[in-house]
Amino acid sequence: MKKTLYITIIAVLTGFVWTGCNDVLDKENLTAVNPSDVWSNASIARAYLDNIYASSMPGNTASSDNGSDEEVPYQRQTNGWLRGTATFDSWDNFGQYNNIRTINILLDNIDGATFDDQSKSYIKGQALFFRAWCYNSMVRGYGGVPLILSAQAPTDDLASLAMPRNKTSECVTQILKDLDDAIALLPDSWSGNDVGRIDKGAAMAFKGRVLLFFASPLFNGLGGVATWQKAYDANKAAKEFLDTRGNGLYTPYSKIWDDELNKEVVMVRRYNYPQATYFQGGLMPLNWSKDNVGWDRPSLELVNAFPMKDGSKWNPTTMAYDTLFKHRDDRFYANIYYNGSPNQYLAGMRADNTYLWTYFNSISNYYGNTGLEGAHNQVTTDPLWSNSSFYRIKAIDKDLVQGTVYNADVDWPEIRYAEVLMNYGECANELNKTGEALDVLYSIRERAGILPGVDNHFGIIAATQSEIRQAYKDERFVEFCFEGKRFDDLRRWKMFDYMRSLPQRHGIAIELKTGETDVQPLDNINVVWTKFKTTVIPTDQADIAIQDQYYIYGIPKSRLDRNAKLEQNNNWGGSFDPLQ
Repeated sequence: MKKTLYITIIAVLTGFVWTGCNDVLDKENLTAVNPSDVWSNASIARAYLDNIYASSMPGNTASSDNGSDEEVPYQRQTNGWLRGTATFDSWDNFGQYNNIRTINILLDNIDGATFDDQSKSYIKGQALFFRAWCYNSMVRGYGGVPLILSAQAPTDDLASLAMPRNKTSECVTQILKDLDDAIALLPDSWSGNDVGRIDKGAAMAFKGRVLLFFASPLFNGLGGVATWQKAYDANKAAKEFLDTRGNGLYTPYSKIWDDELNKEVVMVRRYNYPQATYFQGGLMPLNWSKDNVGWDRPSLELVNAFPMKDGSKWNPTTMAYDTLFKHRDDRFYANIYYNGSPNQYLAGMRADNTYLWTYFNSISNYYGNTGLEGAHNQVTTDPLWSNSSFYRIKAIDKDLVQGTVYNADVDWPEIRYAEVLMNYGECANELNKTGEALDVLYSIRERAGILPGVDNHFGIIAATQSEIRQAYKDERFVEFCFEGKRFDDLRRWKMFDYMRSLPQRHGIAIELKTGETDVQPLDNINVVWTKFKTTVIPTDQADIAIQDQYYIYGIPKSRLDRNAKLEQNNNWGGSFDPLQ
């Protein structure tokens, strides 16, 4: 039976209440814990740590990249970031300090704990990892933030707690130190009920992710703190360690999210019904869902990015959208649900003995305020909430029905071996290690079911450093779609000019041709595709005008008001340089 790292515990510690969930330590009554007991009992200290997991561990993404070209908006909308009308109050992630305080309390006390040294080392290593995680989530968005490395004493004088911002380079240096210290303390792996905790491999992989981000053009290495060489070394070390542990690319790609704890999983949030579940209603077609719609509908830009089976690019100027589903790589079918796809990936579809059909019998307006207007087909009555005609498949719980959309329990692999591999390969290319960089691309494409071709290059024709760099951008787009990586990739590569060039995201309108009759629920799309005509449509309300200013976020006014020592970023009218 699957275990999860979350049960409900409640305790009062040092004047504040904390709650979380974990089932690995359900051994004693933790409903009333004396603070002094925490550091004398390893089980209670681990329960305290489990609260940190519950508040910090990322889960299955949903609409995480609506500011990118990965998905279309719900109906015809364009958010403030893409319109260029966002302010410094449009994004606030400073709430990480609540988690950091909880972590710092543990780190302040763990060395003096009276239980066994191994337990202390493992608990401390996990706490250090999550402090690095929390700081990185702020620093990659804002640049430098106040570094608070010990829990501040409670006081009524809030002004005395105010601290100025540290340089971005100082913050990244501390993040890397915390990760190095964690790596030295953590076990190589966990077993039994502890599987899913942060181990040495997860910390090494995350260090590689951090260095890759800050080595990239946006922060440009921070004066040597995060060079391409350091990023290469860290990712290579992570890859080699994971190789010795038995990690690797898992085949087939479509089963990564179905087969729990497979060899591709490096860092994972575990779920288990009924103790730990989450809502997936917004991700699923409305016919078999409820309570929300419109999350993560693939854009035509994403659909176009998937290679053909022979590794060549989809070319919209020479290929017909009527048959866009033919001869694509395996990842296309594992990620994209298209009109009549012969994939009954939902229990409700199987129960109804049907496929999902997204076509209209007739369309009266291609550019309505809420999207397409007309008569939707009645084989699938969902009135196409997405505009794009596509749905996301990745990491959807295939057992959910309309009444159980709150009970999803698909594990979320936050870091996959494929990411470590591609991070390593991207860094190799920046250091002119062409062979290493290309070998990574070949292995990723081979796992995607792309044919090797006569040269065993799997359709990769890139040869120069700039061509290989573009190949990595293209490959990451499809390999990691709906995993919350695309917008940060666009930021670190400084690609907002590409977003403006679109100038809108697109979908397709699929309409029954005049004189044609409706399909049957299980008709073969490879036969009945001739019944439809396809039109490319824009899905935004306004053209994308995202500003380069938005590469680094501004400090929200509410945060500035609470801490007089905070300086605003210079790209938002302040004096702080986030690129140093």
